Amino acid sequence: MNDLLDLIVFSPDADQRARRSGALAEMGFSPRRCEDSNGLFRLFQTRRTPLLVMEAELTDLCMAVAGLRAMDTTAGIVAISTFDSPENRILGLHCGADVCFQPDVATAEIAAALQALVRRTPPSGRRHAEAETRAQPTAAGAAGRWQFQDAAWTLVSPRGERLPLTQAEREFLLKLTSAMDKRLPRSDAFAPDPQAGRDSVRRTDVVVSRLRRKAQDMHLDLPIRTVWGWGYAFTGEI
Repeated sequence: MNDLLDLIVFSPDADQRARRSGALAEMGFSPRRCEDSNGLFRLFQTRRTPLLVMEAELTDLCMAVAGLRAMDTTAGIVAISTFDSPENRILGLHCGADVCFQPDVATAEIAAALQALVRRTPPSGRRHAEAETRAQPTAAGAAGRWQFQDAAWTLVSPRGERLPLTQAEREFLLKLTSAMDKRLPRSDAFAPDPQAGRDSVRRTDVVVSRLRRKAQDMHLDLPIRTVWGWGYAFTGEI
């Protein structure tokens, strides 16, 4: 298990707790569930995690967040409650939350916030996970292959450079590399609804443009080629 994707999902609501945990698990995270504050503190002390998703009534949530923050100043906390006013959001942030969301927040937005918090994890918190990565077999890299790691939240080049992915970039690359001949029409990357074709094409082009620019900043030659008038192809081995 990747330590940086380990998280605690806290909520007194059993259905909500199960739904959040299941959705995040499908996105590659490793959630542990918790229903009350005392259990939360015990669970966190047993094995500290870099990430927490905490959801409850506003007063109870703020008390739990403040208690957790007193235990650890570096953990990334996503708080979910009735943050329907600037005053409530300010209260949540003052109590120690890093991000405050309303209860109807989409799982993809929670995942994006968690990934942002992973990127800001102090170097000391990354060492163990990086050591595990270096200890993994490198046969794929030696054979000139690209590979996904961290539940496909990281794309690793044949030389070992690690490119962190956003939710949209991850979704696009997984579809592209699993498609027939690793070729994908621009309209198929995101939208299952044919009526959304034009918006899907625009979104795909934006995602690819940002992904290429991010790779260029790392001096990576990303093997995504444009098939003019149709879509994209992944030309590397993976």
